[in-house]
Amino acid sequence: MTHRPRLSFPRLSWVNLSLVIILLLSAFLRLYRLDEIPPGLTHDEADTGYFFAAVARGARSPVKAPYGYAYEALPMYTGALFIRIFGFNPLALRLHSAFFGMATLILTYLWARRAFGPAVGLGGAALMGFSFWTVADSRFALNSQPATTLFTVAVYALGVAIEDEDERPRRSPWARWLCWGLFSLSLAGSLHVYEAARGAAGIFVLFLAYLALFDRDRFRRHGPWLAGALLLTGTLAAPHLLDPGSWGRTSTLSGPIRAVFRGDPNPLLANVVSGLGTFSFSGDSLVTYNLPGRPIFDPLVSLFFYAGVCICLSGLFRPPDARRRSACALTLMWLLGGIAPTLILGAYTSTLHSKLAEPPVMVLPALGALGVGQWIDARLGPRWRNGFAAACVLWLGVVAGTTGYDYFVRWGESAETRAAYFHNLAAIANYVNADADSVITLSSPFPDLPLDPFIADMTIHRDSAALRWCDARRALVFPDAEQGRFILPPNTPLDPYFARRINLQLVRRVHLRPTDVDPYFDVFAWRPREQLAAFVQPTPGELLAGGARQRLPVNFGDVLELLSVHRPISDAAEAAASTRTTLVTTWRVLDPAVLGPPPPHDYDHEVAIFVHALDDAGAPIGQEDRLDAPAWNWRAGDAFVQIHRLPLAPGDLHHLAMGLYRRHDLSRLPVLVDGEGATSARTLADHLILVYPEQAP
Repeated sequence: MTHRPRLSFPRLSWVNLSLVIILLLSAFLRLYRLDEIPPGLTHDEADTGYFFAAVARGARSPVKAPYGYAYEALPMYTGALFIRIFGFNPLALRLHSAFFGMATLILTYLWARRAFGPAVGLGGAALMGFSFWTVADSRFALNSQPATTLFTVAVYALGVAIEDEDERPRRSPWARWLCWGLFSLSLAGSLHVYEAARGAAGIFVLFLAYLALFDRDRFRRHGPWLAGALLLTGTLAAPHLLDPGSWGRTSTLSGPIRAVFRGDPNPLLANVVSGLGTFSFSGDSLVTYNLPGRPIFDPLVSLFFYAGVCICLSGLFRPPDARRRSACALTLMWLLGGIAPTLILGAYTSTLHSKLAEPPVMVLPALGALGVGQWIDARLGPRWRNGFAAACVLWLGVVAGTTGYDYFVRWGESAETRAAYFHNLAAIANYVNADADSVITLSSPFPDLPLDPFIADMTIHRDSAALRWCDARRALVFPDAEQGRFILPPNTPLDPYFARRINLQLVRRVHLRPTDVDPYFDVFAWRPREQLAAFVQPTPGELLAGGARQRLPVNFGDVLELLSVHRPISDAAEAAASTRTTLVTTWRVLDPAVLGPPPPHDYDHEVAIFVHALDDAGAPIGQEDRLDAPAWNWRAGDAFVQIHRLPLAPGDLHHLAMGLYRRHDLSRLPVLVDGEGATSARTLADHLILVYPEQAP
C-alpha cells in the first residue's frame, strides 16, 4: 500500500491572518462602486486627468500650469501609466488613487511594526484601512496621491538605515547603502508630487538635530549618512524646486504667515485652534472632500490618539531603549510636519492639506491602545487584557461600518455631494455618448477651459468637434448646421431675451433624482442656421471705426465678423424705469486659426468682448467685459449671440464702445476693411463706437 504525500501549507500566524483581513476589507472600501462614488468629477479631478492623458499621449509634463495646481511632474507619469492600462476614463484616475492608498496602508504597517511592534502595526494599518479620511482620500482622483506613499517609504527606509548592528545582526553592508539610496529617492520623489511634502521634509533636518543633541552615539554612526542623503535629496529635487512655478500653491496660501509678520497673529492662532480640532471636534467643512464637519476620529479613538501622543512624549524621556526613543521622536516630528499646513490654514480643506500626516495620525491611536492594554495587564491580569483587546477589535469593526455608511450613504448619496461632483454634467455626458450623430449645443455654468469641458473630455467618448459650449444665461451658440440638439440644464436657464425669440422643441426631459440640486436636464431639437435670423436686428444708431462710418458686417481681425448690434428695450416706459443698459451682439466665426497658437501656459485662447459706456466727452462711465461662448470652442461658420448688461440707465449715456481682446496680453482684435486677408486689409481701429441719435433707446 502506497501513501500519497500530503500537501502541506504554511501556517498563518495571527498577525499575518489579521493583516490579510485588514487588506481585503480596506481594498473593498476603496474599490466598491469606485466608478459611481463620488458621483462624477470635480474640476480639479478633470484637470488632473487632462495632464495624465496628455503625458500618456506623449507630451512632456509642464511645471507651470494655469489652473488646478497641477504643477508636479511625477504624478503625471504615474497617472499616465494607469491611463494607458485602464483607458481614458474617470475610473483609471481613481484606480491610480486607490493603488497609492493601499500602498500607503502596507507601508504604514511595515513602518509601525518595525518602530513599535506587530500589535501597533496591525492597529495602525486597520485605522489606515477603515477610517473615513483615508478611505475618502484614496478615492479622490487628484495629482497629490503618490506623495504620502513616497514619504512613508522615506520614513521606513530611514528607520531601517539607522538601526545598529545589535538591533539588526547579520545584515549585508549593501543593505545600508540600499536603504539610504531608497530614502533619498523616495523623499525626492515626494517633493515632485505635492507642495505639502516640502514642509514635511523639514522633519528629517529636525531629526538630524535631535540625534546630535540627544542620541550622540547614533548620531556619530548615522548622522553623516543622513546628512549626505539629505544633500542628495536636495540635489535630485533642485531642478524642480528652483522653478518658481512649482511654488504656486504656497504663495497663494501663505496669508496667515504674512499677517504674523505684519503684527497680527490672530488669523494664525484661529487656524491652529480649528486645525487641532479636526482630530476630535469639527473637521473639514468642504463637502467635496469630507462629510462636512466630521472629525477624523470618533470620541473613543480620539482618546487613544491622545494617549498615543502622551506615550510618544514620555518615550522621549523614559525610553526602554534608544531605538524606541528615536521612533517616538520621528513619529511626533512627522505628525507636526504633516499637519503644519492645516495649522496654518485651518480646518477648511484640511483633509488634503494634512494628508502627509495620515500614517502617524493613524498609528498613534494604536500605540495608545497598546499602552492602555499593558496598563490593564499589569494591574488586572491577562484575562482583562484579552477582553480589552477583543473590544478594540470589535470597535475597529464599528469604525469600518461607520465609515462605509458615512461615505457611501450619508456623503456619497447626498444632494450636496452630487452637486459638488457635477452629477448633472455626468448624466449629460452619458446622454451625449448615446447620441453621437447630432450636432449638440450644450449650456453649462462653466464653459471655459479647463472647467466643465475637461469633465466632458474625460467622460464623453465621441467627436468633440460636434459639441458646442455656451452659458445660455448670457450667450447662445448657433452651429452652422440645419438641425441639431440643444441641451439645457436647470442651472443655466435661457435668458428671457433668448427665450422669447428662440424656437426649441422638447425632445426629452431626463430626470435624475428629485432631491438633487439639478434634478433634470432638457434636450431640445432646433434648427440653428434658420433661427439665427431672429437675432440679426437693425442697428439703432451709427457704427464708427476710426471716425469712419461702418456697415454691418464688420470684420474683427479676420477671426470674427459682427452681424448685429441691438438694444432690446420694448417701450419708452420700460426704458424710463430701467437701471441697466442691455446690448445684444451677434457674431459669426470666420477663422479662429488666425488667433495663432495658444499662449504657452494657457490651455487655449481666452477672449473677451468689451462694452464701454461713454459720456458726451468720450470718457468711460461703465463697462462689462465677458464672453459666454468661449473662444477655445469657436468653429468656422458658427455664430453666437452675446448679452452685455451695464449698470447704467439708458438715458445716462450717448454711445457705446465695443471690441474684443485676448485676456493673456490684453491685445485687441483690429477692425479691418478693404481686404480679404490680414495682409491686404487696412486696420481702422481696435474698437467700434455705437452712437445713438438723441440718446434714443
